[in-house]
Amino acid sequence: MFSEKQRLFDTCKEDPSLIFTYIKQGQYDDVEAILMNNIVSVNLLDSVGNDVITRLLKAKQYDLVITLMKKKNWNVNNQNIEGNTFAHILASDNSIMAVKVAEQLTNKSNYLPNIKNNNGETALDLALHNNHLSLVFKILEDKRFNSINMFSFRNLFNATVSNKVYGKYSKISNLEIIVNNLIKKDLDTELRELINYIKNNMEAIKNTILNNRAVILDSIINNSLVEA
Repeated sequence: MFSEKQRLFDTCKEDPSLIFTYIKQGQYDDVEAILMNNIVSVNLLDSVGNDVITRLLKAKQYDLVITLMKKKNWNVNNQNIEGNTFAHILASDNSIMAVKVAEQLTNKSNYLPNIKNNNGETALDLALHNNHLSLVFKILEDKRFNSINMFSFRNLFNATVSNKVYGKYSKISNLEIIVNNLIKKDLDTELRELINYIKNNMEAIKNTILNNRAVILDSIINNSLVEA
């Protein structure tokens, strides 16, 4: 057994890129042994710029990902050729485990949640696009995150308040969570004014939602979007 492991380690030392072949073939025990023994760096990139941990995330090896995320030398903010970071890839994952991974991610002191990909999208934008609202709220809770403009807020409002998915009280709860998180952030002028307006008129807005007249707030947001 020892000699087999040693041969595996020696082979990877000679050609570190083999780690991606092992991931593709599902040899996750070997991958874990190689990485935990620092035979190959977790920062090694594949042909499209994804690091080893991101590749494991794409392979849905969540427990191993969470373990490896604790490595202090991991470049959590690496961007692949499309400009996507680990957080962007995570935002496209609708699984329950993705939220647990996100919790570990926000614990990384060097994590930068405001990075945009080549399309100008943050992880929040992608999470909204994929309707992964648990992850959306997790991103909003991060005090470091403030890269949200009127367009992103419009999408956020549509996904959590202005729809038929949630009941009245859930819509109110979602709106309160959003406002209470955004009110603490450094926002652009237009969005800051809108958030302050909603905060100062929250009771009246709650009543419009309870009376099925959320369209009033819809109009206010749309007008702010036009002005922006």
